[in-house]
Amino acid sequence: MTVFLCSSCRMPVADSGDLVGTTDDDKVILLKAVTENVEIDEDKAVSSYQQDAFSTVQVLYCKGCSSTLGVLYTATPLTLDHKRDLFNINAVAVTCYCSSNARKQTSRMDQIVVNLPTIPFMEAQLKKRRMRFGSCERALTDIEKKLKADKPTSV
Repeated sequence: MTVFLCSSCRMPVADSGDLVGTTDDDKVILLKAVTENVEIDEDKAVSSYQQDAFSTVQVLYCKGCSSTLGVLYTATPLTLDHKRDLFNINAVAVTCYCSSNARKQTSRMDQIVVNLPTIPFMEAQLKKRRMRFGSCERALTDIEKKLKADKPTSV
């Protein structure tokens, strides 16, 4: 899993689970969702950039430091349909953090402000889920036995 962080304040803004793709021509990361740390400007504006073909956009800001992260296209010409209703994050505005690299994870954990549940809390939650699963499994077995017992036998 890759987490996208604001390059200015290191606030998590998205993760690779919502990644739709990237564009090489304008260095944009296309996402179907972002975290609550991203503020979407209420005002819609017509882009003045020629490559945007005068699309209607909403600017995306980091709530941690107010830096501009990218845009959300709300109206586009046919040539930009692949960007409409997706969060277009400028690749320069974010840095990536890969949680699969243990060395990198331990060295960067002090830089990332994330509210993680403690291990005992997680273990308690896992124990509860296992108990619920076990009781559901027993109830299902009882129902299946009753259905088998009530089923008429064919000769």
